[in-house]
Amino acid sequence: MTTLSIDERQQLAKSVRAACERLSSEERVRAVAYNGIHQHKGFDAELWTVLCSQVGVTAIALPENLGGAGYGASALGAVAHELGRSLAAVPFVASAVLATTLLVAAQTEQPEVDRRLAGLVEGSRTAAAVITSDGGLWRPDAIPVTAEQSTAGWVLTGTARHILHGSAADDLVVVATIGEVPALFVLDAMAPEVFRKDEQVLDHTRPMATITFSSAPATLVSRRESIPELVSRTMDLTMAVLSAEQVGACERLLEISTEYARTRHQFNRPIGSFQAVKHKCADTLVDLEWARSASQAALEAMDDGLTGESTWYASMAKAVCSEALQGAAHVNVQIHGGLGFTWEDSAHLYLRRARTDEVLFGKPSEHWDRLALESGIFTGGNAKR
Repeated sequence: MTTLSIDERQQLAKSVRAACERLSSEERVRAVAYNGIHQHKGFDAELWTVLCSQVGVTAIALPENLGGAGYGASALGAVAHELGRSLAAVPFVASAVLATTLLVAAQTEQPEVDRRLAGLVEGSRTAAAVITSDGGLWRPDAIPVTAEQSTAGWVLTGTARHILHGSAADDLVVVATIGEVPALFVLDAMAPEVFRKDEQVLDHTRPMATITFSSAPATLVSRRESIPELVSRTMDLTMAVLSAEQVGACERLLEISTEYARTRHQFNRPIGSFQAVKHKCADTLVDLEWARSASQAALEAMDDGLTGESTWYASMAKAVCSEALQGAAHVNVQIHGGLGFTWEDSAHLYLRRARTDEVLFGKPSEHWDRLALESGIFTGGNAKR
C-alpha cells in the first residue's frame, strides 16, 4: 500500500472540493435529494460520474493490480471529508467503500466478479451491500439472508431493511448463510427475483431500501471460514471513512454557525459577541477537534493494519463523530434562531444527516460498549458508558 503525503492528501481534497462546489451546491442537493430531478432520489449521477472519471474516487484505495492507486484508508478519508462538507448525494460510502471492499477483500479471480469490479471502478455501475437486517451494527449471528444451491446454481432468500443506496444500485453484494456458515455473494439488483422498495427516510441524501430476495440467482464469491472476519474488517473501514464524512459536515456546520453569529445583529451588536453564543461555538470547536482526532486515528489504524486495535478505533470514531455532528447540528439550529427551523435554511439538511449517521452501522451507545470491551477497559460482562 502506498501512503499519501500530507500535501498529496490536501491536493486530493482540493480536487474533490472543487467538484462539490461546482456540482453539489445547497440548491442542487435539495433538487437531487428532495425534488427528484434525477431517476433515483438521493443519487446525483452527474456528480458521481465526475468524481469517478476526473478525480478517480472509486480507484483510490484499490490495489494496483485491479487498476487502483492503492492509497489506503487515509485517502478515502480525505475524499469523505469533502463529501461530508457539502452533503454530496453520492454512494461513496455504500458503493466505493463498503461493497467494493467486500469484493476486493474476498480475493477471488472469477470473471463475473472481475467484470462487476471493473464497472464499479469506472463508476459506470454502483453497488450496495446487504449485510445486516436493519442497517445497524454487524453481528455474524443475525444475518437475514440464506443461500441454497439449486440445480441452476445458488439462490438467495430473505429480507433486509435500511440498505444504503439500495434503490439505485446495479449490483448487490450479499452476506448470506449456507446452513449456519456465512458466505459472500454478488448478484444483479435488477433480477426479477429481487424486490426493492424505497423507504421513507429522514435524510434524502442517504436513500435506503428494503430488499427482498425470492430465490434470487446469485454468484458465490467466497465461502471461506474467514468471511465473518473479512466482513468485520470491512465494516470497521467503512465506519472509519463514515466518521471522516461526519467530521467534514461538523466542520462546515461550525463555519456556518460562526459566520451567521458574526453577521446577524441584535441590540445593535453581532450576536456572536454574546457570551452564550460564544460558548456554543467554542464547545462545537472542541467537539470538532476531538472528532477529527478520533477519525484520523481510526483511518491510520486501518492503514497500519492494526488488526487487534482497528475494531475499537473504528467504534471510537463512530461514537465520537456521531455525537460531535449531532451536537454541532443542534447548535447551528439554535444560533440561527427562528430561521434555523425553516425549510429555506440549510440547518435542517445537516440535522437530518446528523440524525441519520448517528444510527447508521450502529448507535453511539452500542459503539461505546464495543469500544470498552474491545479495548480491554472492561473484562467480561456488558460494558456500559
